[in-house]
Amino acid sequence: MNKKAVQEKILTDSFIKICLVNFFIFVNFHALLPTFPFFITYLGGDAIAIGSATALFSIASIVSRPFVGWLVDSKGRCLMLVLGLIGLSICPIGYFISTGISASIIIRTCHGAFHAASSNASSTWVTDIIPRGRIGEGLGIYGLSMALSTAVAPALGLTIMNKLGFNYLFLMTSLVAIIALAIGSAIKDRNYVISSKPLKIQSLFEPISLPASITLFFFMIAYGVVEVYVAIYAINNNLPKGGIYFIFIAIATVLTRLALGKTIDKHGEGILVYSGNIAIIIGILLLVFVHNINGYIISALFLGYSFGAVQPALQTMAIHSVSVERRGAANSTFFIAFDLGIAIGGFVSGVLVKYLGYDKMFLIISFSCIISLAFYYIFCRNHISSFNMMKDKNLIE
Repeated sequence: MNKKAVQEKILTDSFIKICLVNFFIFVNFHALLPTFPFFITYLGGDAIAIGSATALFSIASIVSRPFVGWLVDSKGRCLMLVLGLIGLSICPIGYFISTGISASIIIRTCHGAFHAASSNASSTWVTDIIPRGRIGEGLGIYGLSMALSTAVAPALGLTIMNKLGFNYLFLMTSLVAIIALAIGSAIKDRNYVISSKPLKIQSLFEPISLPASITLFFFMIAYGVVEVYVAIYAINNNLPKGGIYFIFIAIATVLTRLALGKTIDKHGEGILVYSGNIAIIIGILLLVFVHNINGYIISALFLGYSFGAVQPALQTMAIHSVSVERRGAANSTFFIAFDLGIAIGGFVSGVLVKYLGYDKMFLIISFSCIISLAFYYIFCRNHISSFNMMKDKNLIE
């Protein structure tokens, strides 16, 4: 590997700012992920309404991401980031004035589209900022911003909801988007490549990124369901409030990414994909069968390791082989899988909860991780996008 590339600095001013932007984007996201089900319940909705709200948020992201990816590549990262963050600051205010479940779900759907724009722009921009030879390590550090939001946002959101009410919760999520907008607008590193290719349906997706994206899709079905339902599940089973669970998820995620940040660049993504999927299965089993504080916390630690290992490993795999002008499309393809996993998991789990209860729902959903493992082993480990250092030596050097 080129020593000069390895020694290039990751922690630049622009890198730190884009990490802060990503942190606030996902504070906006994670603060509402476990609390919005309570808001729907407050409005009179049932488990299916909760699942529908979760699914539609993700569906809006999914439908818009291909076009967002093209716009990020053709119009620039900064413009799409700014537009997305403006939307993230406005949508929570809409929940103030919503008159019922239908209106809230419609606004939530719009919220999903703006989340897609901001997160895609941020995740693409950071790949331009990170030195090419340290892309795996850099994305691992960048991913810490999402991990820290997982620690802060759900606990903060649940606390504000319980102590101050929904209006203050929505005000907080709007304010963090405004902060992200101010920071993002101040990023000076704008040396990204702008594509001049016209909009074509076949160019909206990046085929090279599909193996990693499909593997992530099955993983996110399980991970997203736990994030959405664990707070309500904890209350129903006399466990500590859901905010504690998210704090321990984040601790494990941060430690995982700090400890294994260079693993992808040195050894490839396989070991992280295998161990991460196994970890989430163990975490769900502990959540279902060990209803005490120790089992609850250990479950969260396994969940945190799983996300800390799998998400950056697969994102690195999804983007490192594509050309610079296709990074927006590659990130779009990757995050479509991210959102689609949460959407399908949210809707299916809502139905399962209604008819089978939470325990059986979690157990059934955990099988998606087995599918993720099998898909990676059969279709991905030898694919051209796999971060095999022997295969990619010439590309990196």
